[in-house]
Amino acid sequence: MEIDQNIYEPLDLFRSRFKDEHAKNVSDFFEDLVKKSGVDEAKNVDTVSKIKGKQKDISAADKSLAGKKTLRGFIIFLIVVFAIAAIVFFYMVFENETNAQFPSWLAILLGVVALLGIVGWSLLIGLKINKIIKKGQEIVKGLNDELNVLLKEAWTEMKPLNDLYDWGMTQSLVEKTIPLVKMDPYFDNQRFEFMNVKYGLEDNSALDHSVTFVQSGEIIGNPFLLARTINTWMGTKVYIGTLEISWTESRYVNGKWETETRYETLTASVTKPLPCYGGKTFVIYGNEAAPDLSFSRGPSGANGMNDHEIQKFVQKKGKEIDKMSEKAVTSGSSFTAMAETDFESLFGALDRDNEVQFRLLFTPLAQRELMNLIKDKEVGYGDDWSFVKRKCLNYLEPAHLSGADMTGNPNTFVNYDLAAARKIFYDYNTNYFREFYFAMAPLFAIPLYEQQKPHEYIYRNILHSNVSCWEHESVANQFSADVFKSPESVTTNILKTHIVASSASGDEVSVTSYGYKGIPRVDMIPTLGGDGKMHLVPVPWIEYIPVSKTSNLVVQKADKLNQATYLNNQGTNPAWSAYFKNVSQGTVYRQALIAFIATRPLDAASLDQLGNIVGKAQ
Repeated sequence: MEIDQNIYEPLDLFRSRFKDEHAKNVSDFFEDLVKKSGVDEAKNVDTVSKIKGKQKDISAADKSLAGKKTLRGFIIFLIVVFAIAAIVFFYMVFENETNAQFPSWLAILLGVVALLGIVGWSLLIGLKINKIIKKGQEIVKGLNDELNVLLKEAWTEMKPLNDLYDWGMTQSLVEKTIPLVKMDPYFDNQRFEFMNVKYGLEDNSALDHSVTFVQSGEIIGNPFLLARTINTWMGTKVYIGTLEISWTESRYVNGKWETETRYETLTASVTKPLPCYGGKTFVIYGNEAAPDLSFSRGPSGANGMNDHEIQKFVQKKGKEIDKMSEKAVTSGSSFTAMAETDFESLFGALDRDNEVQFRLLFTPLAQRELMNLIKDKEVGYGDDWSFVKRKCLNYLEPAHLSGADMTGNPNTFVNYDLAAARKIFYDYNTNYFREFYFAMAPLFAIPLYEQQKPHEYIYRNILHSNVSCWEHESVANQFSADVFKSPESVTTNILKTHIVASSASGDEVSVTSYGYKGIPRVDMIPTLGGDGKMHLVPVPWIEYIPVSKTSNLVVQKADKLNQATYLNNQGTNPAWSAYFKNVSQGTVYRQALIAFIATRPLDAASLDQLGNIVGKAQ
């Protein structure tokens, strides 16, 4: 019997089907990789066991050696103490500072004993302890050499498997578990043109954010983006300065004048502009259903409530909604409260602007499933998401994605220990699926979104680039931040890209890095002191002045290249090495794309040459 692929009940389906099904898919996929690689698991287990045993031996030898060094340090301390004692005793004799209670002969005797102690402790260190320490160091070095041999052996055993890890594996596993979802290898310009023209997705021209990661795809033909940006805004900072003052006061006490000096620390502050930075991780989903409807909602806080508290919250919110309905009648507003008070209160899209389409979208089934997601405290992440709909674009911002790694970077799985690699692969991919699934779950819970397929759309005949502007920024942000930033910049930088030239498979883009240089300033703030006078309190602060730097970045499609081939070509392909040595400062490979910072502007012929080199390398 064919399984229904629709996900109208996302919470129950994750619990009853998708969680275990994806776990099995991940496990089977990894075991297929192991089988394909030919790695001898029993041999690797034996090698890793020897590595762990050797690490224990090294730890024990290090501990023993540390004990010997501590003993030597203590003896050196005693030698210093004895040396000081000898100096003191002989000084007393030579300066005739002895007396009947402490005669000179006793001082001489103790000084001689101290000298003998110095000689004895020094001989013990030189003849005994240093040799023991040296032998211990040789033992530790020998053990480390043996460990390195074992590690090299383990890495050699695992190389065939490590070479099979590639970009896109994590995403393909999601597709296998949920066939409705298709994940792109990268966000190409065709997908962007579709979302831009049909749904109104903006380009990357705004200077207040930069895309650091983007994963595009579609759900039954309806496009989505999973993206992360770094955002900037101008906030303020309070700077504080101080000034120490003093003055004298005289008063008549008991028939005479007394003068007293008083002290005070004056404090002043100034508030100045400060560039601020923060990240956002969100989903953008395009769908033609309810095309005239806009609304917004934020997390209700139900995660932290028990059933009684939720009931009280709904009752209180229900009264507010009733007042809104009454006011709407008199003011001519289109707002009409729905019958389901729980949904109205907890979902809370009270700023909606089209009641008919709102009800069309949020059917009783959709309401029920969204309530299940909002009240959930065990299976997913509960109500941790905001949801903004603007006509045909839906924006979701789930809090649980803020720190999640959604890249599927193959280097995450590389390991010399097969058992550890298996666990890392399983944990990463099952966690990825759960994080992705519940980011999309509010969309899955709306049946109309799965029933609505986009009408046929003809892309523009002329594509300005191969890769979308969003992906250009994402790739640029994979390089070290210092590569693009102005030498004067002292803040985080926002990278913005602009297409310069394009060939059949590659794009040259300019990358402008926007930051701020900091200029120390001092404001003198008049402040009244306890002496009744005004004083100028210096308040140091930093003036932030915009600076920028523009570099050239080349982004080349490499659809058939994989991680192992990319790494291999860097050392073994002469044409590859010669080309990149001549024009680049190093390359980055990810998501079927190669990118490098160009040391000089490239013409179309150079981009075509790059395409040929990469094509042959595949």
